[in-house]
Amino acid sequence: MSPVLHLDEVDSTNTYLKTRHSTLPHATVVYADRQTAGRGRYNRRWVSQEGGLYFSVLLKPLQNSHLSNLTQLMALSICYLLEKRKLCPTLKWPNDVHVQGRKISGILSEAVFAGNELQAVIVGVGINICQKELDYVGQPATSLLACGVRADPREVLEEVLHFFWQGYPDLCEKGFSAIREPYTQRFAALGKEVSVTNGTQTMVGRAEGLSPQGTLLLRTAQGIQEICIGDVQL
Repeated sequence: MSPVLHLDEVDSTNTYLKTRHSTLPHATVVYADRQTAGRGRYNRRWVSQEGGLYFSVLLKPLQNSHLSNLTQLMALSICYLLEKRKLCPTLKWPNDVHVQGRKISGILSEAVFAGNELQAVIVGVGINICQKELDYVGQPATSLLACGVRADPREVLEEVLHFFWQGYPDLCEKGFSAIREPYTQRFAALGKEVSVTNGTQTMVGRAEGLSPQGTLLLRTAQGIQEICIGDVQL
């Protein structure tokens, strides 16, 4: 059983684990009712209003060849939770979960190194559960409550972790191939024209699929491009 720590309020559950990773065991989970400095990819602010679930998982893997796929496993685990509640989630590669085109969950994974040696990986998650007012978060968003589903945050946490730990051993052994089929089935951009932005560079093309490593395969005028990181927009 994972050690689970509950905090009423924290700056960021990821930061909490990053500053304590050396003294906490593998699989420690910390969740909070509120975050005062939650963040997403590219250091974007994550609006952490009361009514959401904000948690991070501390992982101490023995190797780092599948680090990027941990985010994808967590996103898929959230899809399983939502599908259990009769919703139809889709995945926005590589780290967001949407329902009816609106964001219901985001994930931020961070690696901790000492020199070149991997010390830990922290997978941080925000899931909108009971929020009613989501118009001001900077993009179309929704919550379980807005989708007509009432849920207890602690129960949601336990279920997501169940699915995550269920898939974790296979992912560590096989990488993205362990989840490639179910992830691709829920990949909203598959076969569609998209733009992919990474920093100041934007590429436009057709999302052909996902590689065996979980990277995006984008067909452009120059041929198939393999995208390791970026923000995808339909």
